Amino acid sequence: MNLDLDLLAEAIGTDELQSEPLTSAPITEAPPIYFDSTRSAYWTPNERGGWILMNETQIKRLLRSRGISPRKTLGSEVSPLDLRLIDIQQRRDVVYAGPLAGYQAGCFEISDRRVLVTESAKLIKPIAGNWHTLGALIDGLFLDGDCDQRPYLFGWLKTAVEALAAGIRRPGQVLALCGPHDCGKSLLQNQITTLLGGRSAKPYQFMAGQTPFNADLFEAEHLMIEDDQSSTDIRARRNFGSSIKSFCVNETHRLHDKGRRAVNGLTPFWRVTITVNDEPENLMVLPPLDDSLEDKLVLLKAFKRPMPVPTDSNEERRQFWQALQSDLPAFVHFLTTWTIPEPLRSSRFGVRHYHHPELVQAIDSLAPEQKLLMLIDGELFQTPAAGTWNGTAGELETILTSTDSRCSFEARKLLSWPTACGVYLGRLAKKIPDRVRQDRHEDSRKWIITTP
Repeated sequence: MNLDLDLLAEAIGTDELQSEPLTSAPITEAPPIYFDSTRSAYWTPNERGGWILMNETQIKRLLRSRGISPRKTLGSEVSPLDLRLIDIQQRRDVVYAGPLAGYQAGCFEISDRRVLVTESAKLIKPIAGNWHTLGALIDGLFLDGDCDQRPYLFGWLKTAVEALAAGIRRPGQVLALCGPHDCGKSLLQNQITTLLGGRSAKPYQFMAGQTPFNADLFEAEHLMIEDDQSSTDIRARRNFGSSIKSFCVNETHRLHDKGRRAVNGLTPFWRVTITVNDEPENLMVLPPLDDSLEDKLVLLKAFKRPMPVPTDSNEERRQFWQALQSDLPAFVHFLTTWTIPEPLRSSRFGVRHYHHPELVQAIDSLAPEQKLLMLIDGELFQTPAAGTWNGTAGELETILTSTDSRCSFEARKLLSWPTACGVYLGRLAKKIPDRVRQDRHEDSRKWIITTP
């Protein structure tokens, strides 16, 4: 049966029925487009090799420019343009779209879900050559008369650079650079950013439990912490220590962006560095060292020595920076050809952890268990003839926090959670067994504390 399309259109309204012309321009293949289900928007490549986000109106305009018609064909309820959008939403949906640390731009299956990475890290290609300026900076910072700390730095960087270039998610310790103000440790930290792809983020607030949002961290390989933004509060330090374990070892992480649905199972490549001044009050931003954290921290002591070149004027500083950046390809070549000495190797992290003895001593002196020992000495051993104290952790806490105690206020503040006294005594027993030891019985656990 022949239909008069004009009469039919007039009867039901031209907006309700549109027909494709018998002849039309060839449909150009649409560019790769992905549907971002968290934003209800679309991603498509731009002419500069990146990706841009478009709403539905914008993506329809793009598809029409490629010859995909918005008109319904005869006998169809939807247009070719609508069919293409439906196809994109159903077959090209992604749970996350954006930069992802450790990944080059492209579409990936991660934890059985599709992820669109929209930017690539800028990795440095190794080139044989010299790196005198950067080498002089590193020598000045880490050459110690008692210990050459450079192999630990080189091993940490080598493992990170090689794993990143190979696209491998290998665990790595947190690297802490502790030294005087204006010694060059932050300058080196910024060179590490370039070595790790040129992207950095500030993770401290999330790691210390001050915010639940961490989406910006997934966009950078290098997570930088500086002491000017850190807290000395013991609760923040404990949270920080727990986060260090997670960031060092865990392969999958949960992305939580404000106002959006969280995404589980992402596998970013992260390396965390800390720069902190070596005064006691500054070192208190570092978490208390315990057995579970010991191998996940590399603590290097930085020394203040003259810079390799003059840096008095802005122009001299600019030239110094350019010289350091120019050295990086040769430095990467050195790292990839250098072999980590056998005694320093770690099957898990590539290079073993190292703690400079002076830093360990300083951090231990600030630990809460040391504070407890000071309170014990002041309350229980007021005279050399006081002898040895024997009792449970609960009995000790009662003595220290009682109204008769001279340290009652400090003890209550220190022992603010139920098992704090027992935990701190256990740490003291490991560190100074000649003063604190455990006397375990079947029905009780007592502690023996000797006079200082």
